[in-house]
Amino acid sequence: MEAFDIVIIGAGPAGISAALRGADQGARVCLIEQDRIGGSSFYKGVYPYKAAIAALNDRTSDIHANGTIDIEKFSHRVNRAIEAVVSNRASRLNELGVEIRLGRGILLSPSIVQVETDGVSTEVLGGKIIIATGSHPVALPTLPFEKDVVLSADNVFQSNKLPASVFIMGGGASGCELATLYRRLGSKVFLSHQEPRLLTGQDPDIIDAVESSLKKLKVKILPDKKLSSYFKNDGMLDMTLSGGVKFQVEKIVLNLDREGNSLNLGCEDLGIRLGEHEEILVNEVLETSTAGIFAVGSVTGRKTTTGISEEEGRVAADNAMGKNKAVNSDWTPFLIGTEPEIACVGCFAEEAHHKGFRAVEGKFLWENLDYSLLRDEAGGFCKITADARSGVVLGGQIYSNNASQLISLVLLAMKKGMKVGALASLACDGAGENHGIREAARSCSRALKAQRNVL
Repeated sequence: MEAFDIVIIGAGPAGISAALRGADQGARVCLIEQDRIGGSSFYKGVYPYKAAIAALNDRTSDIHANGTIDIEKFSHRVNRAIEAVVSNRASRLNELGVEIRLGRGILLSPSIVQVETDGVSTEVLGGKIIIATGSHPVALPTLPFEKDVVLSADNVFQSNKLPASVFIMGGGASGCELATLYRRLGSKVFLSHQEPRLLTGQDPDIIDAVESSLKKLKVKILPDKKLSSYFKNDGMLDMTLSGGVKFQVEKIVLNLDREGNSLNLGCEDLGIRLGEHEEILVNEVLETSTAGIFAVGSVTGRKTTTGISEEEGRVAADNAMGKNKAVNSDWTPFLIGTEPEIACVGCFAEEAHHKGFRAVEGKFLWENLDYSLLRDEAGGFCKITADARSGVVLGGQIYSNNASQLISLVLLAMKKGMKVGALASLACDGAGENHGIREAARSCSRALKAQRNVL
């Protein structure tokens, strides 16, 4: 039986991240994957979405023909981009000496994993084990998944046929992204959410911005609505929502609950505690109820993004190597691939108040930015939140075409414990977008001084 320092089950973003971190620290790592390297995020989630948006924005591409999208060429380009990403990740794993075994991983003991490949079983010994098997979508009892008719958010990229109309259930980040994508492709889109506003729990200005962006794309937003009934009608679906709202679509996309991929792993035999949705329960250092076995990513049932899953993978690998670290979700950016992009990190003002801070915030509109004026671009903003007592930066929200890149400056300020006045004084190019972060910090600094004067 071959021995490794760390054995990882599942090669999605969390598992790959754990493998890379462990190998970087000199650990001998075995990565087990029953399907293909990359997991659902690479083939079904955020990565194909980003590839799809990049393809649509490339006006020189051959996917554009006579004002329409060649869906076959479009799908081919997206798949080619994903394969390139997967190949790159696999190369990095190989370069670091990570052993990749394709097969189904089953826990036999707290240190032994059985790998089943084409009916042949082998065993590997792990000093520590990390479970990163992900999750799967769950249909509604009244609305089961049905090929080419009722899809999960995981399956929208598996079809080469573009629906003329689609109903998306669930107005979280991925629901908003899918609505953006379908409209860019030319589909009529209905987006429902069971809450009064999209993106429940986010900064109100961010919610306003996303809803405004979707409305400009002519997405029909249906807040505070639940499905009452649906009927097939000559190749179409007659939809009725609460409040008597009725319309017809070709397809339904469910973007609701998920369950952890924990069954048939051997968790029960080892006493690993599971939750009501088959999620693996972990403590603050990502260890399960069985010592030496960790779990990361969406299999834990916690609200995760690809970024959070990757950070959990790194932290779990560190802890498997003897450290005692916890994931700080405030230091992991939350990204939404709408147009423009949304990027958030840390707390917004209301959130900060709930955490015991006396928060102040500053906002700067992109329309007043030299960068935007030079390019004749309007819209967008940056917000910075700070603690009124200490002046330390607590978070930021950016609505911009390059928000995913710009947010790293706010994150760096938070990690360094930087005061908002210091962020406001950073030197930057007046014709660059990072100038907007500085101006938002200046606005926050002025608000902080005004509040101190009042107190």
